[in-house]
Amino acid sequence: MEAELTIKETEVAGEGKNFIKAKLTNKETILEGYKLGDKNEGPTELAKILFKSLEANNGFNKTDLINRYHHWWNTGAFDTGPTFAMVFQKVTQGLSSEQASIQVHKELNGATAGCGPAHRIAPIASYTEIPTDCLLSIAIEEAAITHYHKDAGNCSAIMALLCRYLIEGNSWKESKEIVSQNEDLKSTWIKIESASLNNGGFVLDVMHSAFHFLDNKNSLENSLLFAGPANYCPVIVGIIQNLINKK
Repeated sequence: MEAELTIKETEVAGEGKNFIKAKLTNKETILEGYKLGDKNEGPTELAKILFKSLEANNGFNKTDLINRYHHWWNTGAFDTGPTFAMVFQKVTQGLSSEQASIQVHKELNGATAGCGPAHRIAPIASYTEIPTDCLLSIAIEEAAITHYHKDAGNCSAIMALLCRYLIEGNSWKESKEIVSQNEDLKSTWIKIESASLNNGGFVLDVMHSAFHFLDNKNSLENSLLFAGPANYCPVIVGIIQNLINKK
């Protein structure tokens, strides 16, 4: 198990002198996983923003995170995915993120079950001051900043929990078994198992495809060949595979 990484107290632009110490476990392993699997780099940038928010607030702070996402949107954001883009366009126009998320969900006729939240959520798992039994609700709350669909939130929670159980020392098989028995996530887990192996961005299919490759040899290489330019499932594969390898 990788040694715990402690963020030293320091002054950071925009944070002031009271930047709070935060304990992050396997931060570098997770970022390395993003580097391996994320070839378009948007999810990596969002994960870095989430890491910075966790560090600055000594935990999850939704308001701070929304402000950071919005700042990035206004200062050169890229590869955000269409749902994130639509939401933060509306936030820039004056809507709250909650209003924007709901409005986008309606405009897209409910088609907001994308993989963006699952792509960016892994840093939450590394902040071990957040109890494991709180990760589900936090991941769902974080997902709803941009993706209002329940499947987006639940799959993000599944991703966060899988990463946490791997960080805690469980095997990939054990981690899947634990998450699959979570009463709040069982129905979504079944949906993932029944989803399609394809290279689209619908989150149930993305998770299904990522699990397919993780359960077989040469998972990252094969997922990258399969995914094509959109590169959806390799982001999940890279993070989880690197956590498995670094145990």
